[in-house]
Amino acid sequence: MAFAIAAALLAALFLILGRGKVFSLKAVDAAARAPAAMLALGAGASLVWRVAGAPFAPSEWTAAGADALLALIAFTAAAQFRITKLASVCPASFRLTIGGAPIFLVVCGLAAFILVPQLSLSAAFLLAGALTLNGAAFDRRAVTGAPAPSTLKAAVRLESAAILALGIPVAVMLEAVATAAPQDMPLATPLFEASRGFLIAFALGGSLGLAAAHYGNFHRFRKNAAGFAVAAGVIAFVAAPFIGAHAVIAAAAAGLLWGEQTRALTVTRVRLRRSAERLAAPLAYLGFGAVLAPRMLQADLLIVLFAAAAVTIMRAGPRLAALRKTSLPQESQMFLAWFGGAPGVASALFLISLFDAPSIMAQDAVLTVGAVAVTFGILAARITSRPLVKLLLKQTALARRRAKFAG
Repeated sequence: MAFAIAAALLAALFLILGRGKVFSLKAVDAAARAPAAMLALGAGASLVWRVAGAPFAPSEWTAAGADALLALIAFTAAAQFRITKLASVCPASFRLTIGGAPIFLVVCGLAAFILVPQLSLSAAFLLAGALTLNGAAFDRRAVTGAPAPSTLKAAVRLESAAILALGIPVAVMLEAVATAAPQDMPLATPLFEASRGFLIAFALGGSLGLAAAHYGNFHRFRKNAAGFAVAAGVIAFVAAPFIGAHAVIAAAAAGLLWGEQTRALTVTRVRLRRSAERLAAPLAYLGFGAVLAPRMLQADLLIVLFAAAAVTIMRAGPRLAALRKTSLPQESQMFLAWFGGAPGVASALFLISLFDAPSIMAQDAVLTVGAVAVTFGILAARITSRPLVKLLLKQTALARRRAKFAG
């Protein structure tokens, strides 16, 4: 039942995704640009619902809905780039993906294990994996809508997409490591099952993505390239559970292989992602506020300290180290170190998907700490994004004047 609801939700979202006129509505755009307000609205509605004593939806329904939204976000993110050419097209994004994100994962996991006594080592790294999944659409628009250098805009767009597309499989494997094995079964059983589901999902989604790209590259079908991609993502998500595959990874694999082989224009890729985020982000933040935000009331001082460090020092330090050897100007490196990487919609959805996973060790602690960290990340990104962009533009203009004067 829960999967049927998730499949129907995803199909409806993808159907709406193909109708661009829906996103001309001001209410939809306003909701997408106000994550903190949506989170607060969800939390307030949850509190009122609890006081009224009304029944909540089953946890498996909530998790299934989160999986559907996460599959949509993962698919469109993976479709943004060609993984084999990421290093040459945007070195900054490549370094942030293979350098900054893994360093943050390790530092964040160890810090969570040390600072939060309720977390085991595996649960701490599961939390770190969830927080690694950035993707704040409102954050990126502050740069893409400003007269910033094109290299910086590309780095902002591709870095979040690459980390999300490649980070979800890592987070899924960390979830398996943190899952207790069934009684009388080997300890490695959850990891084995997750690995098997991962491989089947990649084979299913990858083959569908390749087929969609192949037919979409024909001249007579070129205008429907995005439609073929959407169909591949929906079929991968719906078919995956029937063959023991992970549905979200299957959808992400479809987007990744389609993005690798398609000849569709960059504007088509970007339009897909923007439409998906406008649709999914408000629902994700509203659901996160309703399901997990009330858990912030359970946070103690150590949890708050960890959450604050996770979205500031632990996030900016590894990113700055990864950017040091790039050709970006120093002011751009400093900007990217702080601007991106905050936990956003993908982190929120992944944590909600854990809501129906009671076999995860220290599940309550993971959800509570994750709720505080994601909320802090949303607020930090929302408050600092526009001032940082304005400061960057001033620094860039001054650097150009100095260069012109020196020349």
